[in-house]
Amino acid sequence: MTKAVLFDVDGVFLDEARCFDVSALTVYELLFDEAYLNLKKGEALDALTDSQIAAIRAELFENDLILHRLKSLGINSNWDMLFIVFAVHLIALLEPLSDDVKASFLDEVSFTETSLASLREHISYKGIDYALPLDFLNGLTEGKEQIYQALIDYAGRVLNTDQTALFDINSRLWQLAQELFQEWYLGTTLYEEVEKKAAKTTYKKGYIYNEVVLAPVEGIRTLLSDLKEAGYMIAIATGRTRVETLIPFEALGLLSYFDDDHIVTASEVIAAEKQYPELKPLGKPNPFSYIATYNGNDTSQYQDYATNQTKRVNHSEVTIVGDSLADLLSAQKINASFIGTLTGLKGTEAAEELNAKGADVLVNNVLEVRQHLL
Repeated sequence: MTKAVLFDVDGVFLDEARCFDVSALTVYELLFDEAYLNLKKGEALDALTDSQIAAIRAELFENDLILHRLKSLGINSNWDMLFIVFAVHLIALLEPLSDDVKASFLDEVSFTETSLASLREHISYKGIDYALPLDFLNGLTEGKEQIYQALIDYAGRVLNTDQTALFDINSRLWQLAQELFQEWYLGTTLYEEVEKKAAKTTYKKGYIYNEVVLAPVEGIRTLLSDLKEAGYMIAIATGRTRVETLIPFEALGLLSYFDDDHIVTASEVIAAEKQYPELKPLGKPNPFSYIATYNGNDTSQYQDYATNQTKRVNHSEVTIVGDSLADLLSAQKINASFIGTLTGLKGTEAAEELNAKGADVLVNNVLEVRQHLL
């Protein structure tokens, strides 16, 4: 069995802050932009300052309490985080509407991005209860599949309907939210180049160009080089898409340390979910991406990666380095050891939760894995 170190990216190598900003901007756009729900006249999205973005994020995510709660439940993807927050608010807005209006909107087959705009004329806007997603999340059990099932059940109960497909992962509504996030993060030009889709706006410059590294880059390069020299196979499993991983890693001079077959991202997870829809969700805390990256991302083995997960590796030979509960749960499922970095969303506050859940080792930053592996 190959001795290996499998790295997450956000909260390990790169700061997550900009991704959370973009998540907030996506929810804000869906709620307040004239192209979508247009609930009120909001900030001019083409000229936002950092302080305005911080205020939007603080309001929508209850000073990040909602993000913390989602992380604690094992939700690691920004796409899922923002979608769950938006979906809870949308359900509240739909609740008082007539059965006919609800039924028309909730028809997943006919849903388009203009469906939200057409809904506006039926809504009597009285403000947003920004704490509502927290109320929804309280008492839920961890795991992406469980959270989405809870969201579907919540929509069915509140709206008194069995038309709940829009609130499932990869629904047309989910895909719209995901596309908006990608456009904010990549910027209009790169979005069209990478996603091969027409951008919905012209003003988004892209936050991918403002990445912040969580440790000195030269130290990271030396660590990766020394791990390889010591005989470790090193790999990446991240909730970012492939382009969102490759561009900053190339710019930082880190990409050359990783073989392409040992970089598994949200792009590969989405491909696997399309190939085997009955097995979704495959994003973390499902360990699919870690199993795939460890095994060289053999697409012919995706079904095996998705269904044969328990005790896949030797605990003493394979280590996962991540910052979140989703990474820890993945490690425990496949029997890998886990080193938690305290540089994620919760910072050092994550220590108590990760220790309580059985983390093998905690470190202040990724450079400190050296003393445990070398």
